[in-house]
Amino acid sequence: SSGINAEWPLRPGLNHLVQGDLELVHHELLRVAVPPPRMEPDALEQVLAVVCQSSDHVTNYVIDAEYYSPPVLFPRAMGLLQAPSYIHSFIRGLVVSIGGLTESLVKSSSAAFVDYLEEHEALHSVILGSLLDVMAKDAKNDRVIVPLLKTVELTLTSLVLDEETGNRFLAQFLPLLKKELSKCGSVPKLLSALSPLSNCLQFPDNKPVLSQIGLLLCHRYPRVRKGMADSLYTALVTYDDVITNTEEVSTILEDTVWEDPNDIEDLRARRNRICELVGVKSPKPLAVNKPKPILREVEQFDSYSDLVGRAGY
Repeated sequence: SSGINAEWPLRPGLNHLVQGDLELVHHELLRVAVPPPRMEPDALEQVLAVVCQSSDHVTNYVIDAEYYSPPVLFPRAMGLLQAPSYIHSFIRGLVVSIGGLTESLVKSSSAAFVDYLEEHEALHSVILGSLLDVMAKDAKNDRVIVPLLKTVELTLTSLVLDEETGNRFLAQFLPLLKKELSKCGSVPKLLSALSPLSNCLQFPDNKPVLSQIGLLLCHRYPRVRKGMADSLYTALVTYDDVITNTEEVSTILEDTVWEDPNDIEDLRARRNRICELVGVKSPKPLAVNKPKPILREVEQFDSYSDLVGRAGY
């Protein structure tokens, strides 16, 4: 159970809260997250102090009907991003809300997250690290990974990261993304990865990103090829001087029918030209292993030469 053990001692300043109050606070604060199996006393005090904006102790904590409203709940709950004991669980639940299907939930969670990031620049590295931690621990779990990629997109398009932070994030994010895309047959998941990948072009160490983009420009799914081209074009418009020969690359992206299923060789030639212009190697097509011919078993005395051979002549 994720409830609070009545035998745990309360820290000074929390003694006025009865057990039922603590249960209610615990469940409400983490309603949008994935609760950990145990709430330690120190973590409880930290969570209550942060969310209730009290430096020493918590007083007069009352949950009313308005608390259930996403526009009210999410801005208050963002304080959990400062609670080390809860940041992983909260981030994991938050990304599912940001990448959800309910418009009001997506809007409220996204706005609260972006506002918090803009106001707490010192926490950028910690929060990005927590996103990467969730991505690693939930690898191949599409229920978490797909909305997490949308959260990464939101983060990268909302913030201006310094060079060191950006390159450090990219060095960990790209291998995890490659792992997710390897042998992936889910078009929605593939499409959700395109914008985060293109937005990583803003970081100086972007050559590996360009190589991955080159692969996806000739993906076997037409929608993925078209989506990758559109996403790359948008990134080139958004970020200045992130590649060489921007104008020619943009022209190729615009003039090519990337979803054309009938002329993949022409698409490869155009993709290879883009790779040449941006200074990365063109991907090599995978070698197709031809099946070995099945040799017909020769029946006894099937031919004159077989008869001669068997006779020892």
